Amino acid sequence: MDLKVKETLKSAIEGTGDVASSVIGTAKNLVKDGTSDAGEIFEAVIDLGKEGVIDVTTGVKDVFIGVVSALKESGKETQDAVEEVTVKAENAIGNVAETGAENVGSAARQGVEEAKKVVEEPFKK
Repeated sequence: MDLKVKETLKSAIEGTGDVASSVIGTAKNLVKDGTSDAGEIFEAVIDLGKEGVIDVTTGVKDVFIGVVSALKESGKETQDAVEEVTVKAENAIGNVAETGAENVGSAARQGVEEAKKVVEEPFKK
């Protein structure tokens, strides 16, 4: 995992009152800039969740929304973006589960499901 991505997310979380917007925006910018892979971002936010910096479900949900938003802006259809991001999220969750953090993995999966409900409808923002 790229520690720079983790530090970027951690700074966004700790430096604002509106954590959701900052995580969504940070994830979106990291993908748009091409500096990070979605999988790295999911791994970083899950790691921050394990450290107690952010709720895992909320963090994964917000990263999912941000990454899908970035992919849509780059021209992908919503359904294609959701499928691509789901694969990246599941791979990151699988890596976490392998390290013995099954409860974190289930919280992360819940975040993916919640995010899918949000992004599969038109963005309300």
